[in-house]
Amino acid sequence: MPEPTDRAEVLSRASGAIASSVGLSAILSPRLLLRAFGIAPNDVTGAAAFGWRLFGVRTLAVGASAYRGDEAARAAILPVQIADQAVFAHALRTGAVPRRSAALAMAVSGVLIVLDLLARGDR
Repeated sequence: MPEPTDRAEVLSRASGAIASSVGLSAILSPRLLLRAFGIAPNDVTGAAAFGWRLFGVRTLAVGASAYRGDEAARAAILPVQIADQAVFAHALRTGAVPRRSAALAMAVSGVLIVLDLLARGDR
């Protein structure tokens, strides 16, 4: 794995590390991850936990590959996070989850978007 040598590399690796952490958390314990976002464990059905694990697999795969320097994965971060923003905004607008939960999810995704845009600007 290459050492980060410039700002774009550091930003891309930071984005990959954050995405990998969120993805791994969603796989290992979706209820714990959702509790951190303000959703009570009792409100997470088996189907919802399975869905969050699928989200985790996608997020971990893209994040870990981006961290390792895979340019295709790095290019995928922005469109994936824009799609996530749309889902989280819909959840906020419809009340599908508590407002705080949707806002926190949008904030984490927003950090990944900002890191990615900054890295793209430096390439």
